[in-house]
Amino acid sequence: MPKAFARALLAFFDAHQRDLPWRRRKGAYYTLVSELMLQQTVVATVIPYFHRFVARFPDLRTLAAADEADVLALWSGLGYYSRARNLHRTARAVVERHGGELPADEAALRALPGVGPYTAAAIAAIAYGIHTFPLDGNGARVFARIFAERGAIDRTGLKEALAAAALPLVPKDRPGDFAQAVMDLGATVCRPAAPDCGGCPVAPHCQARRLGIEAELPVRLVKAKRRLVELACVAIEREGRVLLRRRAPGELLAGTFTLPAVEGDGTAVRGLVTGLGLRLVGEPERIGAIRHVFTHRDVTATVYRVATRGELPPSAEQGWIGEADLGSLAISSFARKTLALLNTTVATSAAAPSVRVASKPRRQRSARMVSPVIT
Repeated sequence: MPKAFARALLAFFDAHQRDLPWRRRKGAYYTLVSELMLQQTVVATVIPYFHRFVARFPDLRTLAAADEADVLALWSGLGYYSRARNLHRTARAVVERHGGELPADEAALRALPGVGPYTAAAIAAIAYGIHTFPLDGNGARVFARIFAERGAIDRTGLKEALAAAALPLVPKDRPGDFAQAVMDLGATVCRPAAPDCGGCPVAPHCQARRLGIEAELPVRLVKAKRRLVELACVAIEREGRVLLRRRAPGELLAGTFTLPAVEGDGTAVRGLVTGLGLRLVGEPERIGAIRHVFTHRDVTATVYRVATRGELPPSAEQGWIGEADLGSLAISSFARKTLALLNTTVATSAAAPSVRVASKPRRQRSARMVSPVIT
């Protein structure tokens, strides 16, 4: 089976491989960037981010020398910001430990921040031709069907077992192409629903197909319900700008800028404003609510427009942000949803979102504009 399986799969890859930008650019750095971006994110979403990211940070040394705020700003809207922080930390670690070149050794790769077994194997196989096998979600689905695996593929240890079982099928001369072929097969043929078994190059080797259970596999554990979270966000506008705060390390969306927010309903707004060092004038005006689903949270955020008095101390963690500032800040898709409630215009470009406060701000005491530049 191994040789026949590999021949059929690689013939499929040679004829039908997807034209992806990280495949056109050879090098371990591009594999690293693409693999981290692709974690829990679809290919179509990643492609424009990848282009912009490697144009701004063409190599690990350039990335290592950058400020984290610049890295997060370019990642803005892609989500799962810990990936960006890990990528930045990895770049610095590689410069310090390996002279700016990603190692080929899987153990050395796994010692880098945010580089787990899959990413290490992907870099080793695709960039360096090491005989190993990275098993992603698509690959786990493919081999759960090939081996008729009835266990839950997201159960601890089962992916590793599938990867070990598949390794003998990997040809020693083309491990990177084999890995990418499995990714493409899972994305285009061996799909989660209605797999195209008639168009599958390895269907003769598929035990699930032979047993007629391909539609039943893979099995997954029942996911825990997301925690429901209610947030109150305040929109404080002055001279055509809106106050945004940077989320602290350890918080959800850490390092990105959002409207000041607190868990709770409208009764929490007064305390939130006071906590900013400002005084609330009149009653908060509820202007709308948005829903945003995170991996472990289902968030409903209600936005209140408030009038305030007082001045903010100079800080790199918050500032009065206008349209021209947003392209240089990390603004998450969650934050853009809340800003869109403020009679705003939100550009569709994730790299340089443009938000203009269209409503005329209430007349208030003049306030010194706080620089949005992150230090």
